[in-house]
Amino acid sequence: MKSLKLFGLAFFTYLVLTLYTNVFLKDKLYGAELDMSRIWVALLVAILFFVLLVAGYLKPVELPAWTYWLMLFVLSFALPFYGVIAVAFIFLFSMKYNPFEKHAHIWLILSIILLTFVYLLRGIPLFNWGLRFGLSKILVFLAFLSGISLVYVNWNIKFKTLVFLILEMLFFLGTFRSLMLLIFLMYILPLYFEERLTLDKICLAIPVFLLILYLSGSLEGLLVRIGFTFLIFHNLVHISMPFGIFHGKLLLHSDPRWRIAFMFTLKNRYTYFIFGQAVADFGIFGVIEAYFIGTLLKLSERNSKTATIVLSTLIYAIESGIEAFLLSVLILFGALYSKTNIKTLK
Repeated sequence: MKSLKLFGLAFFTYLVLTLYTNVFLKDKLYGAELDMSRIWVALLVAILFFVLLVAGYLKPVELPAWTYWLMLFVLSFALPFYGVIAVAFIFLFSMKYNPFEKHAHIWLILSIILLTFVYLLRGIPLFNWGLRFGLSKILVFLAFLSGISLVYVNWNIKFKTLVFLILEMLFFLGTFRSLMLLIFLMYILPLYFEERLTLDKICLAIPVFLLILYLSGSLEGLLVRIGFTFLIFHNLVHISMPFGIFHGKLLLHSDPRWRIAFMFTLKNRYTYFIFGQAVADFGIFGVIEAYFIGTLLKLSERNSKTATIVLSTLIYAIESGIEAFLLSVLILFGALYSKTNIKTLK
């Protein structure tokens, strides 16, 4: 139950913060007067989907391995051009072993080198904010590659901590707060699952939070950002119920955050909350996807490392929303790699 308890804490903390924003900071959030009843409806929908996620966790239904590989293959078409190749590569290696289990140190070093090379080649978003959206996909990919590798790498805790701090500074330069949170979760959750979490490690959250606050401009700016994401979700609930408007096309879109922004302003990319895609695609039937995600969270607990990766991904997705890449990570580590080197969590 460790995964569900921590995810539930993160989920409801997020809802409390977004309610606070909608009540006390609505003048900074809305461009026009908004009926609060619509926010309450969106809140009830979010809780309903969470309940189905819990049901999937408590009563998981595991499918044959080939079903998960087929899902990954279909989802890969929504990724950039290398998506199908990456899935094929992972599939071939997985016939013998988990490539992260064997070569985590290589992937970790490679991700740091690639991230540094991207900044040298394209520029640093912290000093040129116009670059951040153009680099968003490669930064997300490298964040997951480095974070997953950090989970699997067999280094002593001091060296791991040093690498963690290097990664945090590199993603701070990339200006995406959520990626800094993701790296922190990938570093800290293995200690949480193994009950080795100490005060000095917990205190590492303080500088990470301060850097995130700096990128947000202020605590109020961070709260407004959270409230805005839920505002997008409430709009999706309003226009998508009861049967959805995209019918699976959003999940398979190459850039779903751009597609959501296109519906409203024609610019930028909008995060849409963890259940936003399921609502927009399937309406009330999106609860089936929520149930499936809960199942993946439960199955991931067969292995402490995959539990870390799946839980980190879900907490990250609370704001960003589910899309093909994130769902692929959940399936790969929740349903497939969790079967290797099994270590059951209580």
